[in-house]
Amino acid sequence: MDHHCPWVANCIGFYNYKFFFCMIFNTAVTCHLITWSSLPILKQCVASPEFFDYKTAYFIVVSWVLAFVLAFILSAFWCFHIYLNCCQYTTIEYCEKRGPNSSFHGKMPYNRGFCENFRTVLGPNPLIWLIPICKC
Repeated sequence: MDHHCPWVANCIGFYNYKFFFCMIFNTAVTCHLITWSSLPILKQCVASPEFFDYKTAYFIVVSWVLAFVLAFILSAFWCFHIYLNCCQYTTIEYCEKRGPNSSFHGKMPYNRGFCENFRTVLGPNPLIWLIPICKC
């Protein structure tokens, strides 16, 4: 087990990390899709407020801002997990590495290189790395 994630109400470890990684990716992509596909409606709402009543305009603006912020945060979180995979860190090891009593000096002993690290976590076939299926 790496750690308990309160956001998904489950423990994240070696056997379900790929699903966690894919969930972050798919959620970030969905938020980006919502953000960029609803941008024309937001522009029309802001440029021509007479087409929308204030309740609808408020809903459109707040929804777009929330989707944009969530897309940014999830994209940054997914990039952080790409970094963790590149260095072959778990979240707890990363937190320990930054602490004052760090036992990690220099290179991680489990690091096998960029590609092999991703193969270990996401499976041998790069075509299915971002699809949430088993690591066959």
